[in-house]
Amino acid sequence: MDKVHKLIGDECNVGTNNINHAIRRVGRAMSPKGENYYAAGAELAEYLISDEPIDRSTRLMLAELVLGELRRSPTKPTLSASNPKVIEAVKEYDRFISLELGEGKQHAAEHHVFEELGVKRGALRNWIKIVREREAAVAEAKGSVIRSK
Repeated sequence: MDKVHKLIGDECNVGTNNINHAIRRVGRAMSPKGENYYAAGAELAEYLISDEPIDRSTRLMLAELVLGELRRSPTKPTLSASNPKVIEAVKEYDRFISLELGEGKQHAAEHHVFEELGVKRGALRNWIKIVREREAAVAEAKGSVIRSK
């Protein structure tokens, strides 16, 4: 929670613990072996229908829920595109790519991220993929909102 708090600043509202719990519960229910999805969603639905304000941290959690990133995987859990370690590694990779000239710059950037942050190449490639997918989904969503106005 401390890393999330640093990312979103002072907007993290301690009073939203109940809603954060409800969001996580719905995320777990979306997994293959999760509890009844509708029962888990009732508490979240009540909150969303109410006049309670929704802070930024809660909005981030809702975005992760909608994108399916809060589902419990039947395999080893993976990091989401909003994880601070993923964000840092991909930013460092992109920064190095923008500075590096010549052939083999992807390989050099992957090696650089491994040396600096200890992220293995395979993990970094997966993280780059999920970050790019999220960036594309956000861009598409923004485009559809603009077109609908």
